[in-house]
Amino acid sequence: MLHLIFHSSEVNAALERIEAGDAVVFLGSSILRLVASGSLVRVLTQSAKTCYLCALSDDLATFGIDRGDLIDGIEVIEYADWIQLAVTHKQSLSWC
Repeated sequence: MLHLIFHSSEVNAALERIEAGDAVVFLGSSILRLVASGSLVRVLTQSAKTCYLCALSDDLATFGIDRGDLIDGIEVIEYADWIQLAVTHKQSLSWC
């Protein structure tokens, strides 16, 4: 399953429902929850061991977040990578 999380308020609910092998793309304000000084460090670090967690590079730039500020295990992707994830996953779920 491909999860698309758009808002920071939806991150906790989405993380409760992801399963091993899922891919999660953090977009929009949801990327604010990915910084290493945030409250989700432990949960996201654990999730990154079994799921593909990533953030869109353009959204990081919009919010002024550097790659080095992210929790370990979060990948930074471009739009082309997002398209590839959509193609390779039969199902997707948008968290808006």
